[in-house]
Amino acid sequence: MARELRKRGIEADLLISKKSISGIGYYGDASTHDPLSYDSDLKSYPDWIIFDDIDKKSKIFHIAKLMRKYDLIHAQQATPIHAMFSGKPYVVGAVGDDLRKKTFEKSITGFLLRMAYKKANRVVYVWPILKTCVEKLNLKNSEYLPRIWDVGNFVSKKKIENNDTLVIFSPTVQTWDLKGNDKFLRAFVRLCKDGYDVFLNMIDWGPDAEKAKKMLRDPEIKKKVKIIPGPIPREKVAHYMSLSDILVEQFNTGSYTRVGIESFFFGIPILINLDEKIHKETDGIILDVINAKTEEEIYEKIKYFVNHKQELKQIAEKAKSWAEQHFDIQKNVDRYIEIYKIILKK
Repeated sequence: MARELRKRGIEADLLISKKSISGIGYYGDASTHDPLSYDSDLKSYPDWIIFDDIDKKSKIFHIAKLMRKYDLIHAQQATPIHAMFSGKPYVVGAVGDDLRKKTFEKSITGFLLRMAYKKANRVVYVWPILKTCVEKLNLKNSEYLPRIWDVGNFVSKKKIENNDTLVIFSPTVQTWDLKGNDKFLRAFVRLCKDGYDVFLNMIDWGPDAEKAKKMLRDPEIKKKVKIIPGPIPREKVAHYMSLSDILVEQFNTGSYTRVGIESFFFGIPILINLDEKIHKETDGIILDVINAKTEEEIYEKIKYFVNHKQELKQIAEKAKSWAEQHFDIQKNVDRYIEIYKIILKK
């Protein structure tokens, strides 16, 4: 976002936590957070990328003071709290668990986030499923905009065609309570035992990764699985997309994540739990995906496409066409600039 704003002559600086590019803990996939992974022309961090201890509560007023030199703040994650104390106008960019979970916590952080959201000049949420959270908080200053996400690694890639085997790619972090990966794994094991011609490329990462591997340890099932040590860089994610027929996303939240956006652009169909009502309200259409939520639905959908692989290409092409319009960076950054101008004119 900061890079795109600077291309338009806006002096935008990016404040980021060093921890977010460390590959440690929550930030396991460092390549999704490190600015150097998005711009091949950047060999080192430019002076407009500023590192500080955003995550430390003791640094709240230090960060707030740093923000005061700017005309407007675009805050995400915990930084709406800092922006609120800066005294400057600010936009909150709600991207996920910051609004879905942390804002509703019975804690000082939760209380301050709720206050920061309500005091913001504008709250922009980029994940359709967050619409219910916005309504629950009664945020009158909110709107939905598509996520600004660089998909440079996921375009113009030649997909490797498979023969009879239906090859499935599971890149999503193994966090079963949030993602519902266990439902897919149980369905996949059943498909293998029932004799269906399937194969799984699975990235090995996340708090439930060991349990996932344990589910796949049967010798006959292991023949149909490739475990990929993870997390892996985005270009390797694209490589495994090219080797696969279907990408499995999540089965609990009701919406796509960043990897879903990347799969749309790449042209690989996704198997996902999608709340069609909310997506119709936010995205304007019911997306072309393979929609399933329960283990049985996942099993039946995969079983169907084992014998109907030719239909996958049409699903992927429709989703790609929609994504290229919906996630157009130029158009969506321009919309943010309009929001900034309206706020600064008040």
